[in-house]
Amino acid sequence: MAWVDLNESVPDLNENVPESSQYRLITDGQEVIVNPPSVGMCFTTGHEFFEFCQLYAFKEGFEMFIKSNKLKKEYKEKGVSKSGVGKYEAKPHMMELIRLKCKKGGVKKGVGSNVTGCKMNIYGVSRDGLFTILTCDLQHNHPLNPDCSRQMVNYRCIDGTTFKRAMINDMGGVSISKNFGTHLIEKGGYENITFNNRDLRNAINVERRSSRFSAADAAGLDAYFKAQRDLHPEFYSSIQVDDDGVFTNAFWSDARSRGTCKYFGDVITFDTTFACNRYRIPFAPFIGVNHHGKSIIFAAALISHENTPSFVWVFEEFLKCMGKAPLGILTDQDKAICRAIELVFPGVRHRLCLWHMLQNASKNLGSLSDWKKIDTLIRTAIHDLIDPDEFDEAWCHVMDEYGLRGPGWMKDAYDNRRQWAPAYNRGKFWAGMSSTQRSEGMNRFFKTHVNLDCGLVLFIHNYEYCMRIKAEEEKQDNFDNIDKPAKIDVDKSVLVEYVLVKTYTSEKFAEVVKERRGLTHTNVTKTSCHGSVVLYRADEKLTSPFWRKRFKSYDVRVDKENGDLHCSCNLFEFTGILCRHIMRAMDVEDFQFVPEKYILQRWMKCVRSYESIRVSYFDPLESIRLGKAKELSQRHNYLSELAMRNDDALRLYKEAMDVVRLKMEDVVGIRKTGEKGDDLICWWDPDARNVFGRRRLRPREFGERARLRDVEPVVDENRIKTPVDKRHTGRAKTKRNAPFGGKAGGNSKNKKVVTEEEVIANEELICNAFGNLPSYRARQQHANHVGGTYAENVPQSSNVHPSQSSQAHPSQLHLSQDCSQSFEFDINDWRTRL
Repeated sequence: MAWVDLNESVPDLNENVPESSQYRLITDGQEVIVNPPSVGMCFTTGHEFFEFCQLYAFKEGFEMFIKSNKLKKEYKEKGVSKSGVGKYEAKPHMMELIRLKCKKGGVKKGVGSNVTGCKMNIYGVSRDGLFTILTCDLQHNHPLNPDCSRQMVNYRCIDGTTFKRAMINDMGGVSISKNFGTHLIEKGGYENITFNNRDLRNAINVERRSSRFSAADAAGLDAYFKAQRDLHPEFYSSIQVDDDGVFTNAFWSDARSRGTCKYFGDVITFDTTFACNRYRIPFAPFIGVNHHGKSIIFAAALISHENTPSFVWVFEEFLKCMGKAPLGILTDQDKAICRAIELVFPGVRHRLCLWHMLQNASKNLGSLSDWKKIDTLIRTAIHDLIDPDEFDEAWCHVMDEYGLRGPGWMKDAYDNRRQWAPAYNRGKFWAGMSSTQRSEGMNRFFKTHVNLDCGLVLFIHNYEYCMRIKAEEEKQDNFDNIDKPAKIDVDKSVLVEYVLVKTYTSEKFAEVVKERRGLTHTNVTKTSCHGSVVLYRADEKLTSPFWRKRFKSYDVRVDKENGDLHCSCNLFEFTGILCRHIMRAMDVEDFQFVPEKYILQRWMKCVRSYESIRVSYFDPLESIRLGKAKELSQRHNYLSELAMRNDDALRLYKEAMDVVRLKMEDVVGIRKTGEKGDDLICWWDPDARNVFGRRRLRPREFGERARLRDVEPVVDENRIKTPVDKRHTGRAKTKRNAPFGGKAGGNSKNKKVVTEEEVIANEELICNAFGNLPSYRARQQHANHVGGTYAENVPQSSNVHPSQSSQAHPSQLHLSQDCSQSFEFDINDWRTRL
């Protein structure tokens, strides 16, 4: 890009011009020193004329705009117009004449306007193949500010590389302010950066909203699903539309997620408490537990209406995708979900979230005067009485004692007790889950990367990013199990622990160790024998606040000949981990091996087939690509460092890069640089994002009117239509999704410290309430008997305080907690409340 004068050569023009009034024009890697624009100057195209004048304005400290222009005839015939968009947008090199004026020119129209009526203008026309300046008036009637030129709108832009890094940081959850700060530090200060914080914010917001203005949002989602199926045939997706072709529901699952479901899809949780995007369409993932005890996603759905037909459609798609129904599904108390499960998954165990049940108890009964006593008895019946008959007797006693037999929450909860009570669900495998906390935790994870302003297409890309994080976490956990085994002392005298340390993952083996440590507080006594079946009674001493002894008894059945083990605590049936009571009985019976059915494949640290599946967000061979990228980065950094040493090295670097660029474009089969005409843009920055000046950060095709003007009629009647924006008509707060609070509910962050007097009062209340129950009274009498002789049968532990009383008290053993969520190795903390 260079200019010439009709009458004089370039050296003659610069001969008598002071150095301070000369300007540097960088074109195609060459630096040319020129003087200010004047009448007679000629340029190759209108684009060069426009760039030269903009450089002059930047050095002087003012801004110009195109006052008037005229398109060339050949471009008019192609359909280009001043109001065109995309490839039909008018550009400077297409102009036959261009008139530039100072931005402060014109007539002042109101208070606060910065218009001063400046007459400065430059007028050029195309003649004989050259663009010539005909008139030029460089006089201003306002002061110029060359020191602040970089802050003017015309000269602020974001180069393509910087913008790509900014979008990567944005997808990684980095705030825009911190995102701008990283570029500011890297560039070395404000004077070396060509944009400000607001420009970066605008550019990122435009990128977030870009999917709304290209194709329809729902049609873009459908195109994304088709591209994923082309990438991997195992990708499953389905979109449901209404009679008018408007998007209603969507379901999808990639090949890796479907592979994980084959191994860990026996128990799932399902919840829809997270509204994901600008259309207020809830995001509903299917969550499970992997071999590390971490949450994983089997499939996901976007549901426009939370009603039974929508849930039926989603569950049917899940059944088609996975090929089989899960053994158990855990949800909250939404009636539409419950009805859909009955229709689609008949015979599948359906459990309600225990935490939501206790929350609803507080909401419905919290206004009663005896609520504190009722709450204590309810929690004791739920957590302590694990036998169904004991639970029924205790629950009915509470209803009779406080007059709650009539219609109400207590009666409804009792009728549905088989779906939520631990006494009825401990004997079935739930991977240690009693609540939907995994679904809620996954929703919180997604909220860190997804905002309510995003559309469907941007949401699905953010979903991919979140799945990439989860896949990398699992890969890291697999590596840690091999390279960094758990730093836990293995007791080789305990057969179960010695066997499972070699097969189970570190997280699950930690649960085994926790049970082994409980052996110091557990003793078993042989009660009877029936052939090969031996019955034991396991007495366990439970630590509690204020150094008071507690005892709990369980029934253990051992069949050494057939390899059958069972304990009334049902820990193995519920979590897949052998309890301390069975470990003690196995030690007494002198087992030489652990039966295979008690070593679950689910918790093993073996390699699984889905770990080698390539999907859009995870590539097992990614290390090869990263190795190439690392090598290229090292070469580029070294050469760029040499080029900055002196001018000769920089010139040599530019010349060599031009040669390499052209050869590589020929090898790849493209030629996007080094040409004149419609592609007049710097080859080193083809993706520059400029702000609202001579090149706008928000391209015209993103404008609503321009989009409607450029839209083409839809030929395909089956095209999916975007749903209506429901931003301000979102779901109302209901009992299911309203925040937990109120006088009775309280806040989990502000837990009240329980005093010794309150503990004693609660125990007296429990004894008085449940003491008349035959099973509870018999168990209490046994505990009193064991309390006097326990010290003779059980080794004394160094963790037991010497001031402990020998009196036995009823237990408050809580067996319904999600054991896979926390791994605290406190010896005294065997069971905690939910």
